[in-house]
Amino acid sequence: MDSLAPAASKKARLATTLIAAALTAAVVFVLALLGIYTRAAFNLASLWPANAVLLGILATYPKANSPLTWILSAVAYMAADLLTGAPLGQAALLNGTNLVGAAVGLAVVHIWSQRFFPLSRPADVVRLFLVITAASVSSGIAGGLVAGPLLGMERLDGFFLWTATEFVNFGIFLPLVMAARMIKPRKPSLDGEASGGTAEKCAALIALAGSCALMPLVGGAGSLVLHVPAFIWCSTQFKPRTSIALAGLAAMWILFAVPAGIIPLYIDHTALASHWDIASFRLGIGFLALGALAMAMINAFWLDAHDELEHRANHDFLTGLLNRRQFNKTAETVLLRQKAGTPNVALAVDIDRFKSINDTHGHPLGDQVLQTVAELLTAGLRRGDILGRLGGEEFAIVLPGAGLEEGTRVAERLREAIAAETLQHGEVAIATSVSIGLVEFHAPANLPRMLSLADEALYEAKNAGRNRVVAHKSAVLLQAAGA
Repeated sequence: MDSLAPAASKKARLATTLIAAALTAAVVFVLALLGIYTRAAFNLASLWPANAVLLGILATYPKANSPLTWILSAVAYMAADLLTGAPLGQAALLNGTNLVGAAVGLAVVHIWSQRFFPLSRPADVVRLFLVITAASVSSGIAGGLVAGPLLGMERLDGFFLWTATEFVNFGIFLPLVMAARMIKPRKPSLDGEASGGTAEKCAALIALAGSCALMPLVGGAGSLVLHVPAFIWCSTQFKPRTSIALAGLAAMWILFAVPAGIIPLYIDHTALASHWDIASFRLGIGFLALGALAMAMINAFWLDAHDELEHRANHDFLTGLLNRRQFNKTAETVLLRQKAGTPNVALAVDIDRFKSINDTHGHPLGDQVLQTVAELLTAGLRRGDILGRLGGEEFAIVLPGAGLEEGTRVAERLREAIAAETLQHGEVAIATSVSIGLVEFHAPANLPRMLSLADEALYEAKNAGRNRVVAHKSAVLLQAAGA
């Protein structure tokens, strides 16, 4: 049986490699066809996402980076050209330049792989710029060599045009593919707030679409940046990945609209007149796209730093639970949303003989006890319950919508789980327990007063011998601000 395990594992890896290679090649084929149908001047596509997407897939998903993937991708490039009537020699030369750019870009990514996934500081964005530049320039060098036989251009002209074309496409599409791993996902806010409300997001989108629609009316070089203020607004309302996608859409609109004469650049309303005009135009749009990317990424870094500071301000550093201030704020927010008369239970939890544990075994073990109790409390609560550390060995819990019977059942479950836990300190096993006081109350109610009554029940549990659950004598408290 054991001898079959390596063989099965090898087959599974082979199947994974085959599937990844086939899917990557299929994506390359479809995108290459899309690019071919956007070919404009000098037989070069104005929109060519295949190279950037190939590089993004190989950089983001290492399992896809295999010799088979490269072979099938080369076949996919060739098939797209041959199916659309390109001569064999031309297809081979063109697609050789495609693979050169992707290969060089991937090599640069591997040099800095630890700085890409995820990007952790604004300076790391420069590394992405360097990847795009390296991939574009290497593809441009290869393109310059084949520009003569294919396009009848001087090598320097071919290099400039090819580099600019690759630069704008890598700038638009590579960040889109790599964003899933480059950008750390945001933690949900304690207040449930998103980057922006629905109305603000809709307004920002309308402003972006409107500014793009104004470009043909304004005309001239300045019209190409009319959307920048609206994009800045969008970057403050949407997640970074969405902002990157919006920047890409705006850049693609400009790439199509200017060569088509929809957005006039000159007084006589002529379109781009030479390959130097095209190269300069595409290079400018590439830098515009990268500027938008930098803006979105810096906004992501700011949000990440904000979230980290917010977490530190609202959580206990040792246990990770809500601190006293945030516990009270969160609980009061939840309770205020309830209908009058909704039952709730407040629990006061205290670790038994915690001072003795600290004095006898030291503060490191005391910290371990606090962390273990916090983990067990968290694991034993229902979805939507609110738990916080009030200080020292004291914890508080609010069970929204729970009655006294359910609250007692939850409290007993927590007490039993903690009593069953044993901590090892050298050769000594340390057992711990908690005492819990609880009180049922109906919304609306004064939360500090409810916690105070739960504390009274807690002291009864302590006086009765510890490691037990005691409900407040009043059992159910009517809704009253001073109850």
